[in-house]
Amino acid sequence: MTSEKKRRVGTKYLLAVVVAVIVIGVVLWQAFPLLVKTQENTSLTNLLPMNLTIVGLNGTQIVLNETAIGGLPSFESKGGFKTSVGALGGIGNYTGVQLSTLLALVGGLNSDSSLRVTASDGYTMVYTYNQVQGEDFTTYNPPTGDEVSASQPFTVVLAYHLNGMNLTSDDGPLRFAILGSQGLLTDGHFWVKMVTKLEILPAVADWTLRLTGPYPDNMSRGAFESGLNCHNSTWTDINNNTWTGMPLWFLIGWIDDKGDSNRMGFNDTLARQGYTVNVITGQGYSESFNSSTVMHNDNIIVADKLNGAPLPNPYWPLRLVGSELSNNETLSNIVEIQMILPGS
Repeated sequence: MTSEKKRRVGTKYLLAVVVAVIVIGVVLWQAFPLLVKTQENTSLTNLLPMNLTIVGLNGTQIVLNETAIGGLPSFESKGGFKTSVGALGGIGNYTGVQLSTLLALVGGLNSDSSLRVTASDGYTMVYTYNQVQGEDFTTYNPPTGDEVSASQPFTVVLAYHLNGMNLTSDDGPLRFAILGSQGLLTDGHFWVKMVTKLEILPAVADWTLRLTGPYPDNMSRGAFESGLNCHNSTWTDINNNTWTGMPLWFLIGWIDDKGDSNRMGFNDTLARQGYTVNVITGQGYSESFNSSTVMHNDNIIVADKLNGAPLPNPYWPLRLVGSELSNNETLSNIVEIQMILPGS
């Protein structure tokens, strides 16, 4: 081989080596984020002990422990909540598993379904299909708590980390969280703590109850269900049907005091002075009660469930029932409750 041919072969060899080095470098550079992500996922072995039961619409059931949950793809973003009395809390950066990932393990959620989330202390909340997709939430500005519109989508997750640390025993090990890049807040009753069970159910429809009084409010289905976890009553009628809901007096207590911690109670002094409570249906029918009759009376119930299921038509969304009501006083399709003070 002549020196010229040797030179050409050497040049080709050198070029091949350079190209190979460049290709390997590009591959490693592109793969670096994945390598880092894999390392981050293996760090989830420090998750607290947990067991999450997931039930599909067809009855399929699985139970995941901390190892299984830590092995699923993680999602990280910002969020927090605003409580019913206006306090802001839980603001930070959360890490967890997207709800869609978890529900896919039992067949997924479709538009004809809803989701019931249950906590270890028995607290429950039902979410519509749209809410599981990160839609239909009222949003608030983190610094002020003022209502604002979201310009970026939300992702719903079961979170296990807040700011890189395991959730505390008061909140975790798993918590329902509504997250987005804007870090906007959502209503606190949706942030279920200590989640132990996800259950896919037939679809539920949202509704709003108008509460008119000294401190009026529009109570959403979610807020009503949240209140049921602390204040609920049941009544069984002569046909052995069980009606479950909230005592009327608690709903009056929601609007008879200022919008602070007292909103969770009932103003006995005002009730003794006397006022009228009107319960109004979507058709315009109404029944009136004296405050002395309503006061701490658990036998006048605004029911949202019949035999454990959401009310069907024509009762939906709420029905007034109870052992102290006559047949004429029971009302269906309740849309408004009024507290009328003397002289107003």
